[in-house]
Amino acid sequence: MESEAPHDNPLPLSWDAVSGKTLGQLLELRARQQPHRVALSAQSIQGFRDRLTYAQLALFSRRMGVWLRATGIGSGDRVAIYLANDAGREAVLTALGCFAIGAVAVPMNTRAADDDLVHALDLVNPALLVCGTASAARLQRLTRTRQAQVDAPAHAATAWQDPLHGTDAGLSAAVGLDPDSPACLLFTSGTTSRSKAVVHSHQSMIAAGFAVGQAVGLGASDLYQGAFPFFTSSCLNLGCMASWVHGAGFVLEHLPGNADRLRLAESEQSTVYHGVPAVIQYMLDECERGTYALGRLRRIAYGGAPMPVAAIERIAQTWPWADQMQIWGMTESGPAGASLPPHWLPAKAGMIGAAMPNCELRAVDENDQPVPAGEPGELCFRGPSMAQGYFENPQESANTFRDGWLHTGDIVVQDEDGLFRFVDRSKDVINRGGLKVSSAAIENALQRLPQIQEVAVIPFPHPKLGEEAAACIVFRPGAALDAERLEAHCVQWLADYAVPRHWFILESLPRNPMGKVLKRDLPALIARLDSAADSSPCEPQ
Repeated sequence: MESEAPHDNPLPLSWDAVSGKTLGQLLELRARQQPHRVALSAQSIQGFRDRLTYAQLALFSRRMGVWLRATGIGSGDRVAIYLANDAGREAVLTALGCFAIGAVAVPMNTRAADDDLVHALDLVNPALLVCGTASAARLQRLTRTRQAQVDAPAHAATAWQDPLHGTDAGLSAAVGLDPDSPACLLFTSGTTSRSKAVVHSHQSMIAAGFAVGQAVGLGASDLYQGAFPFFTSSCLNLGCMASWVHGAGFVLEHLPGNADRLRLAESEQSTVYHGVPAVIQYMLDECERGTYALGRLRRIAYGGAPMPVAAIERIAQTWPWADQMQIWGMTESGPAGASLPPHWLPAKAGMIGAAMPNCELRAVDENDQPVPAGEPGELCFRGPSMAQGYFENPQESANTFRDGWLHTGDIVVQDEDGLFRFVDRSKDVINRGGLKVSSAAIENALQRLPQIQEVAVIPFPHPKLGEEAAACIVFRPGAALDAERLEAHCVQWLADYAVPRHWFILESLPRNPMGKVLKRDLPALIARLDSAADSSPCEPQ
C-alpha cells in the first residue's frame, strides 16, 4: 500500500485549521490537499479489501449522502449500522454518508445479545437499519425498522447503493451543517447494566482525532492500523479521525486471528499499530511461531488496560525498531484523554500518563475541588472532544457532565511528574482485554434462572486478557445447574465476551452488617477453596 502519492501536498493541520468544520468539510479539505493519498483500507462484505484515497472518500461520502436522502433520511435522523469489521468498507461509508447530510450514525454492537439490541434500537429509534443479509432475519425479528442490506442484489427493494455508482449532484459538504450538531451515537460498553448512547458532534469527533493523532505523533506518511471493532468509539472517533485529521491512512482490521493481523500489517506496510494489551500479547506469541516483515512499524500504541512490564519488554525484544506508548480515553471523552509517551516506559508502566494536547485532566475531591499531587481524587476530563451527553438521558448527563467537566467516576493519583495512575475503580466493571463488561448485566442475566437464589460477579485474573468474569452463585435449596447449562443461558442474554468463564458455587455470599454483598471478600474466599471442583459441579471454563 503506497504511503504517499506524488503531487499531493499533505500540509499538517493545526487545531485552528479544523476547529469549526464539519466532518464532510474535513474530508473535502484533505481531498484538495492530497487527493491520491490512501485514506482508508477496509474489508468489503463482498470479500475484497478496498483502498480508498481521500478524493474517493470525499466523493463517496457525498454519493452516500445523496442516496440516503433519496431513501427519506434527513438531517437529525438516526441510521443504525449493524455491520462488523468484515464489512468495514460499507460501515464506514454509510457513516460518512450520514455525516454529509447531517444525519446521525449509530454503530451497533454486532456481538450483543438480543435483549441488549432491542434496548439499543428502542432507545435510538432509527429511521433506517443498515445490515447484511446474513443478519437480516434476526433483526427483522427484533425490530420493525426499515432495512438496507449492503449485500442484497442491486434490484432488491432493500438494497444498499454502493457509492461506486450513483451521483453526488446537488450535495456540497459546506451546506448549512452546524459543526456542533450530533454526528454519531456511540454506546458505552458496560458501566451500567444498560448501555447508554453517547452523543458526539462533528466537532467533538474531529477534536478527538486531533488530540489522539497529536499524542500518537501521526503524520501524512503514516499508515495507522487498529484492532478496533466498528461499533466502538475507537474506530470512527479514534482510528478514522486521528488518521484523517493528520492526513494519514487508516487500516481497519477485519479478521480476529493474530496471524491475520500481522499479515495485514505486513501487506499494508503499517507504520503505527494500536490495540489493547491482550491483542498485542497474542501477536507477540504468534511472532514466536512465524516470521513477519514489519520493518516499517515505528510505534506500538496500546490502551483499554495497562500493559504488563513483562509484555513491554517482549515488545522491545520482538520489534526493537518500534517505540511504545500507553493511551487512555473513554467513549464520553472522545475517546481523547491521556497518553504516556515512549520515554516514560517501562519506568512508569501502569500509569495512564498526562493529558493529551487540547485536553485537561484533574483529580477532585467529593466537593469537586482539585486535590494536590499524591492525594487520591476522582478523575475529571475537559476538552473539545468531550461528548454532549447521553441520548435521551438528562439525569445521567447532568450527573456525569458537570460544570464543563466529564466526571469519570474513577479514582486516580497524580505523581510528582504530573502523570496519573488509577488507584480504584468506582464502577463495577470487568475489563476483558479492553472490552468493558458490566458485572450488573451478567448478574441480571443469571438471576433470570429460577434455580439461582443470588449471584455476584467479579473479575478473575487472566494472563493475557487481564480479567475475565467469574460468577459466584448461591443456588436455591435442592437446585443445581452445571457450567454448560449456565453458559447456554448466558449466551441468550449477553455478548459472547461477557459470558463468565469461571463458576463458583457457594453456600452464601459475604455481606456487611447492612446486608450489602462484599465483593471485595470474594477473591480471598474462592482462593481458599481447594479447587472449583471441590466446591461445585461447575469447573472453571
